[in-house]
Amino acid sequence: MIFTHATVPFLLLVFNKEIEKVLSSYSDWQRIETLAEEYPYIVAILNHEKDYVCTGTVINKRTVLTSGRCINPVPHYVTTGTAVFWKNQSSNNVFEVAFTKLHGDYIFNFHERDLSISQMHSNIGLIFTVKPFLDLYLESANIGNYFASELKGKKLLMVGYGNIKEPEVIVLQQQTYHQVPCKNPKWYYCICGIEYSAINYEEPFGEGAPVLYNDVVVGISASPSGSLTQNRNINYNIFTVIGPYLPWIEKSKSSIVLQLKNLSNSVSQSKTYEKRFIFITIAITMLNKLIH
Repeated sequence: MIFTHATVPFLLLVFNKEIEKVLSSYSDWQRIETLAEEYPYIVAILNHEKDYVCTGTVINKRTVLTSGRCINPVPHYVTTGTAVFWKNQSSNNVFEVAFTKLHGDYIFNFHERDLSISQMHSNIGLIFTVKPFLDLYLESANIGNYFASELKGKKLLMVGYGNIKEPEVIVLQQQTYHQVPCKNPKWYYCICGIEYSAINYEEPFGEGAPVLYNDVVVGISASPSGSLTQNRNINYNIFTVIGPYLPWIEKSKSSIVLQLKNLSNSVSQSKTYEKRFIFITIAITMLNKLIH
């Protein structure tokens, strides 16, 4: 359990004319709005130019859980409280990244040529924001202490951001998976899944997104939905199981909180010195005028 908060109006951005053209169907809007209301803790991760790069899950008031690959290179922002994202939207719900934490055993060997992952280990990372965003959320997210063996044969749901039709528009989407054995023994602490429901996405989506079992977040998507295929072109995906990493997550949160406090104190102290310097400068200037 992360946190709960009183109901706050959710920012479904429906007034942009270009987006209305792209999502002309009422059912499209209804599906996206439903996802946003059910999973308010899902956020978009952005680079320095505020382009979308990955999806993440808020696990406390200033911490986002995502895949290790999503913080390598380091992201600069996360945006919250939006079902639809485009680059030039209001920055009121965009939060600057203070620190990131990559697991020490992280390995992710991806081959662009044949779109395959030869080895993966501890593909998990944390993002810490400069300012907390507790007050933006409607409900808590449940983090499940499941191990891979406990998820055999289960029906899994991945919810994350991705493009639709117009490349500048990013929306929340979902895909259901049925857990199957992973074909590569070098994917450690992982489970795999083949797409269970009908495909309703147009572009791969959801790298770093939460994977849920019975409304509990149990994994992290290692790659975008639709980007990997098995025999006979069956779409599948790889998910890092969160259970084995819960002690690491708690330890990382504690150590980073101390760093954030030190950073905040440092900034506050710096501002105090700056104010004193300005005051002294003004005083000296006025004194010089009186003397001369």
